[in-house]
Amino acid sequence: MNSPYKLRGKALDAAIDNLLAEMISAGFGKDPISRTSVQIRLGLTSRATLVGPRGERIDNALNIQRKEAGHTSVDTIKRRTLEERIVHLEKTNLILINERDQLYEALCSIINQCEIHGLDLKVVLSPLKI
Repeated sequence: MNSPYKLRGKALDAAIDNLLAEMISAGFGKDPISRTSVQIRLGLTSRATLVGPRGERIDNALNIQRKEAGHTSVDTIKRRTLEERIVHLEKTNLILINERDQLYEALCSIINQCEIHGLDLKVVLSPLKI
């Protein structure tokens, strides 16, 4: 909403309310609410206008949007525990090790085929040099 005049007072409050209603109806996945996104959409240059009661309205709208999206924790975003992160990294590590082993096998089969056909390995594998 880039208007040629600056929004102030009740006009700014009405514009914020309209924008928040629009963003809530769009959903959390498509249009998440934040003070920064409201500031950008309204063309405001100062974040100081979005503190106090206006900031509380933005936070309340975000909580409503999260509830409608089915998020259980409204006030906090759940972070993984250290144990969950370790388990996830171990799984990722196993996947990467398997991929590495498959690439080694593919490279060995390429080398074997080159030797069988009498090709020069330096010429064939030169694109792999880093």
